[in-house]
Formats: sequence, C-alpha cells, structure tokens
Amino acid sequence: MTDEELFDEIGTALLARSGWHFEPATTPGSFPSWCLDPGGDVAVAVNVIDGKVVAYLPSSDREVPLDGVPCLLEWLDHQERHTESG
Repeated sequence: MTDEELFDEIGTALLARSGWHFEPATTPGSFPSWCLDPGGDVAVAVNVIDGKVVAYLPSSDREVPLDGVPCLLEWLDHQERHTESG
C-alpha cells in the first residue's frame, strides 16, 4: 500500500468519527494531516510518514507511531475513554 492509499484509508475511518477534517500541507516539508480540533485548537494530527501512521499531539509535542489504521482507531478510542474518565 502506498502512503497516499494509507492516508486515504485513514481519512475514510476518521471522517466517520466526529470532529475530524483534512488539513493540506501548507509549508515546504510538511505533510497533509487529518486533524481533530475540538474547540479550535488541534488536539491530534494524524499523517503517514514513510509508510507509517503517526499521530501527533501538539499539546505535548509528542509523536505516536501506530501500526496501521486498526491500531490508530484503538489508540483513539483509548484516548477518548481516558479523557472522558479523567
């Protein structure tokens, strides 16, 4: 699967969830991302880098590598449960 195909697969999965949208790459060297931005600030940005799914958390400047779309969705579900119970 190409990076573009994987990115499209991620988009299909994330658009089925509330609050996600596409952000194009606007600066040289940046990657397009699928972003979750409740309240106006990006909470999570997801992109594909060299065939890997990477979630970026701007609040902690942390990248989380994930092994494909199912792992991404599982990770997001965990993050949402943690946030709701926190």
